[in-house]
Amino acid sequence: MKNGTIHLMEIELEHKLWKKRLDLFITEVDLMIHHNQNLPAERKKDSLNSIELIALEEHKENLTRLKSRIDVKEQELKFYNKDFPITEEHEYYTDHLDLRKKNYQLLDIHLDRIRDIIKEIGI
Repeated sequence: MKNGTIHLMEIELEHKLWKKRLDLFITEVDLMIHHNQNLPAERKKDSLNSIELIALEEHKENLTRLKSRIDVKEQELKFYNKDFPITEEHEYYTDHLDLRKKNYQLLDIHLDRIRDIIKEIGI
């Protein structure tokens, strides 16, 4: 922010960081599902049940949906000049704050779920 304004380049940077983090989360979910499917027979008792797998797939969908929402916002921002500052009351900034809140919520959910799954399947 410069002189009480927000430059779109700052918002775009945050979008890039979020998308990279979401890619990592999606990869982690895929790895957990793959690991669960390939447990040796003697460890099948430690595998995730169908409800846990459904919850994991739903979580992956939420991550993918948020990433898509960020992509849409990035497309909208392309219509603005890269150096054009906006104010804190601007629609793009309030949308950005909403995305930030959603991103932090999913971060907390993701870390809790992955931690629980690691305990469950005994990695």
